[in-house]
Amino acid sequence: MSAGSVARNVLRSIFSWKMLFMLIGSAVIFGGVFFKIFSGFAAMQEQMANMPVPVVNVTAAPAETQDWGVEVPAIGVLEARRGVDVSTSMPGLIQQILFESGDKVTAGQALVQLDADVERSNLAKAQASLKLARADLDRGESLLATNNISKATLDQRQSEYDVAVADVASLAAQIEKKTIFAPFDGVLGIRKVNVGQYLEAGVAIVNIQDLSVMFVNFSVSQRELSDLKVGHTIKMTTDAYPVQEFEGEISAIEPLINQQTGMVEVQGRFDNADGLLRPGMFAKLAIQLPSRMQVVTVPQTAISYSLYGDFVYVVKSGKDDAGADINTVEKRIIETGERRAGSIIIESGVAAGDMIVTSGQLKLDNGTRVAVVKDDTLSLPEQVPVE
Repeated sequence: MSAGSVARNVLRSIFSWKMLFMLIGSAVIFGGVFFKIFSGFAAMQEQMANMPVPVVNVTAAPAETQDWGVEVPAIGVLEARRGVDVSTSMPGLIQQILFESGDKVTAGQALVQLDADVERSNLAKAQASLKLARADLDRGESLLATNNISKATLDQRQSEYDVAVADVASLAAQIEKKTIFAPFDGVLGIRKVNVGQYLEAGVAIVNIQDLSVMFVNFSVSQRELSDLKVGHTIKMTTDAYPVQEFEGEISAIEPLINQQTGMVEVQGRFDNADGLLRPGMFAKLAIQLPSRMQVVTVPQTAISYSLYGDFVYVVKSGKDDAGADINTVEKRIIETGERRAGSIIIESGVAAGDMIVTSGQLKLDNGTRVAVVKDDTLSLPEQVPVE
């Protein structure tokens, strides 16, 4: 074997041993790293296993059985008990305006005074003529008693006297009509005339509305006619006061049914002592019928909505592995019915007495452990026991 071959063999041996030592060293280093990593995972898993189960604070209320009155919905527009545009039947020049826009007035209160100087002069002339006609009539009656006047002449004097009386009464009525009075107690609108304006007969001066009582006219199907009676309660809400409910009653039912629509006109009456209701308000009505039904209801805030259906969380009592009392939630798909005054009917999925979560649902899932608290801020530590 040549010296070159021997040298190559020696070099190969040296590199083989170096490679072996490198592999062994790498294995030791990576083994230590992996051991440390796996030890950390094991410790983390043990720590997580020993962590307490998170508890979510929620508020809850029991599902209740209620007497749910049957309602007939309707829509109408409010109108005042009485309301007109005040005008005059006599033309004339406005001399005085005796009111301000928005005033409350009483029946017979003077609102506008028209110029009546000419009529007063004519009245004075007519009164003088009446006085003369009265004197001629009295003189004629005296002469007739002595047969110094004919009966025909006396009748003529009586006629002249009657005409004079009528002239005085006519002029007095014209003068009275030159003053425009409030036709009834009410609230005035915005005046539409000014002092010095010549007012034609029939031109509106101001609107007046009697707001003490409000009426609402609406239509219902003739199918409901047999259930409707004068005096039945009506619940009403308006766009102006969406959270306030007004209560009235049916005051009249139209005897004639519309042959084209099959609807019957109904009128409701609402007391308005506080003056909140105004003519022209849009009204949503619910006629309360005597028949009632037993239903299961929950607060509307308890309902959660999804593409797969409406659901609620029901609080369930139980024990943990250590035997301690715990509360968890169960997600239930439900069917809902009519809503009214913050409550909603549950057709299926919930029974009366079930404790339903009413707030805090965003943090929940099926089986989540919860603590039922009294305050809906979800911050009170005190818990409410769940039956």
